Amino acid sequence: MTNKNNPGKYFYPIIIILFFVTLESSASSIKGKLIADSTWNQVVYLSLIPGFDQLYAMSNQMIIDHAEIDNNGHFSFETSYFPTKHRLYRLHISKKGDPPASLIIGGKDENHMYLIANKQSNISIINSDSGTIFGNAQIQNSPQTKLLNEVNQMVFYLDTANFNGSPLKRELMETALDEKLRQFADTCSYPLVALYAIYKSNFETHFTTNPEFYIRFLKKWEKEESTYFEEFRKKIPVEADRNFAFIYGIIGLLLGIALMYILGKRQNMRSPNPIHMLTVQERNIFTLLQKGKTNKEISDELNISLSTVKSHVNSIFSKLKVKSRKEILNL
Repeated sequence: MTNKNNPGKYFYPIIIILFFVTLESSASSIKGKLIADSTWNQVVYLSLIPGFDQLYAMSNQMIIDHAEIDNNGHFSFETSYFPTKHRLYRLHISKKGDPPASLIIGGKDENHMYLIANKQSNISIINSDSGTIFGNAQIQNSPQTKLLNEVNQMVFYLDTANFNGSPLKRELMETALDEKLRQFADTCSYPLVALYAIYKSNFETHFTTNPEFYIRFLKKWEKEESTYFEEFRKKIPVEADRNFAFIYGIIGLLLGIALMYILGKRQNMRSPNPIHMLTVQERNIFTLLQKGKTNKEISDELNISLSTVKSHVNSIFSKLKVKSRKEILNL
């Protein structure tokens, strides 16, 4: 006869339950597969981006973890210690000989990508194209990260397009891109992705031409309490219920003060070089110009056409108000 009081009959069901609980808890991760040739260190670094103003900042203090890339290209990070709220992170690898805290911005060797994750995230990133590291990555289980990549593709097109036309054409294209990014942010249902698109639209330059949009945007996400939105609200110090006429009055006053300040400064000294006004690709080319690179060398290094390099160089000269490469070297 079977002993109905035998405690052993409960052993296996308990083991099975514990197995699935453990399996469920281990599902939270950021993992993937990268094909990186011998010029790269076979290590992936994970950084926390505390604010959208620090998208292109890098330091060892920002790196929170690293993972080895195995012989098959696989890597994995645990996310169980992540905060419950979504935050912005960055994956990157470094060239051999470069320190871990190094970024390559633009070109086929761009070495980083952004993602949005929390402690429940189970994100998969796969790139089987050895030509780029993260440029053609397939993202699974993270619609927010997919949308981040869509925003980056919009900006990448403007930075790499061949602009042989007049500066007016480029200005019109930049204005069109900003409008497209605002439309994207207006319809996006993910707050951090929407805010990312706003930052990519150079909102601080264009706020005065369309303040209603930013007021509406702040109203839509008024319950968001993340540090990212707190930082953004400080840049747009306008309450959603404020009278538009009063806003325009303040804007007009500020513009008048700014104009008086600029005119006064120009009488005494040349304005500082507005490096921050350069696009991502222009900053990349500016760095190479300071290293004394020729247009042909820049074209080869960034994998863009010579005419595109010339167009970017002309734009850099115009924005920085310089007339020669010698002046670039002296900046």
